[in-house]
Amino acid sequence: MKLRSLHLKNFRTYESLDLSFSSRLSFLTGPNANGKTNILEAIGMLSLGKSFRGSTDEDMVRRGESGYYVECRYEKDGQEFEINLGVDYSGNKTRRRIKLNGKQLPGRSALIGQIISVIFSPQDIMIAEGGPSYRRRFLDMVLSYQNQDYLKQLLQYNRALRQRNTILKKMKSGKARLDQLQAWDGPIVDYATRITKARQEFVREFESIFQDALGRISGDRDELSMRLGYTSDLEENDFAAALKKYATRDAAIGYTSVGPHRQNLLFEREGLDIMRFGSQGQKRSLVLALRIAQFSFLEKSLRLAPVLLIDDVIRELDARRRAAFVELLKECGQAIFTTPDLDGLDAHPELRKDISVFHVASPGRIEARDLDASN
Repeated sequence: MKLRSLHLKNFRTYESLDLSFSSRLSFLTGPNANGKTNILEAIGMLSLGKSFRGSTDEDMVRRGESGYYVECRYEKDGQEFEINLGVDYSGNKTRRRIKLNGKQLPGRSALIGQIISVIFSPQDIMIAEGGPSYRRRFLDMVLSYQNQDYLKQLLQYNRALRQRNTILKKMKSGKARLDQLQAWDGPIVDYATRITKARQEFVREFESIFQDALGRISGDRDELSMRLGYTSDLEENDFAAALKKYATRDAAIGYTSVGPHRQNLLFEREGLDIMRFGSQGQKRSLVLALRIAQFSFLEKSLRLAPVLLIDDVIRELDARRRAAFVELLKECGQAIFTTPDLDGLDAHPELRKDISVFHVASPGRIEARDLDASN
């Protein structure tokens, strides 16, 4: 797939911006804090349904304005599409409108699967260093791109889980009974079983792709196994029995303690958790391998090359990791980078073909530049 154009209005530092992506590789250059990442964030919003930086809608509105607007034109499977996202705070309540080719979409989750992207950002290190929620988020996003039914099951599970947790909180204060809790166990078991099965199948298929990417990055020095972790063995084999067994405990603590919302994606070396015992270099290799494997997995399963959105990560890579990254760029269809400058590009003449450069000279001001003039 290919992004064709992007239009922003009152988004972050941009009062108004129009960009056309005519080249395979597009570089956004300029000093830090001038708004380069804001452009990737806007594209990511239309791909993920939310900010990859963890920002709220209020964070993304230009100072002094009451809303923002993002529009993108793109091509997928030989067809042209347009997505429009607008958020308005001028009334008594927030109004959000999302359209695909002029047709209103029900919500932000409906954006997932429209623009397929893989985002590389400095925050990725949290997949290795943060808690299980970061790894579940990675797992859920890749699966949601690949399988819309998975996304629906996940949303339904989360709604049912919120209802069950509400009852558990009431039970904790003596305002609800056990039979009220059991009414939600049936739907939760059904959704959880499907979600867990999809995750298990994903791990089995994804692991070999991940191992290949990790081998290229580390020179086959790092060997990590990958598996889905559970809160208890009973949960893995009989989730209905696990819910029943831990119902009293859940009522005492006021929330559901087992289920897909507590599962973890584990990476181990010789039985040791890499999150706890791995070096910083191993964790960086892990994260980069996951993103490269994500690209390969989605390209294979969807039969299209995701757009790469790369937020100032190239400079952080050592020679071996950079070489693996350059190989990915040779294989990709389209990539959009942010970087302070183009230093180091001369070392990779194969990347100097089909390039556009946009220089963000100051916050909100951007201009197209000739490649040679940018060095």
